[in-house]
Amino acid sequence: MWWDEQLRNGPAGSGGDLCVLPTTPSPAPTPHTPHAHTGQPGSVPSTSDPWQWWWNHARRSARAFLAGQDPPAIAIFGPVLGDEEQGLLEADVTLSFLYGCDGTYARSDYFVVGRPAVMVGALAVSAAINRRRKVAARRDAQPRWRDHQNIHVWSTTDRLIWDGGSGLESLWYGDVAGFYPELDTWTLTLATNAGHPPVRVQGPAVPLLSLWTATAVLGQRWWQDPRLATLLR
Repeated sequence: MWWDEQLRNGPAGSGGDLCVLPTTPSPAPTPHTPHAHTGQPGSVPSTSDPWQWWWNHARRSARAFLAGQDPPAIAIFGPVLGDEEQGLLEADVTLSFLYGCDGTYARSDYFVVGRPAVMVGALAVSAAINRRRKVAARRDAQPRWRDHQNIHVWSTTDRLIWDGGSGLESLWYGDVAGFYPELDTWTLTLATNAGHPPVRVQGPAVPLLSLWTATAVLGQRWWQDPRLATLLR
């Protein structure tokens, strides 16, 4: 198989790469290695440079898929897959969500009975507290990336699955309304039409994760996406 040939030939060269590989330690965790000893193509082996490994693997996979070869399936343990669903990738990544809070805040009704000067002072303090809370609530209502967490993710032929520590969650490709890969920053953002906030994935496995997501949501047009062009060079 093409994957076995790639393992024998060693990693591809980096000539012509436009994707900038980090020169400093990654802010994301080292990819999970439970299947490193099995040689599964969708999980990273023990290596001192997982960023380069995933980048080379994504390029080889993109070229092979464009040549008509199916992606090699991996065994997935944990999530229960459908009858025709196949595992393609698993890794550790950083996940976050884009949303704003509702802008509400608890008003302070601080009131003191006593001399007029004391009462006026208490009202002024209460007003100042409420102003600060109102400003903070407005600021918190602005959409921003929240709930950053290091999670384990699986990519299958039907969906993305992740485990954030409180149970498994799935993002089905049929619910993806926006696909925004940024290979130069190792970031993949997905918007949904299912009422969920946009999801941002970051980490060494993003190039391959972007590839398999593109083939699912874009179909045969995936190779025409200029944001994935560096995978085919």
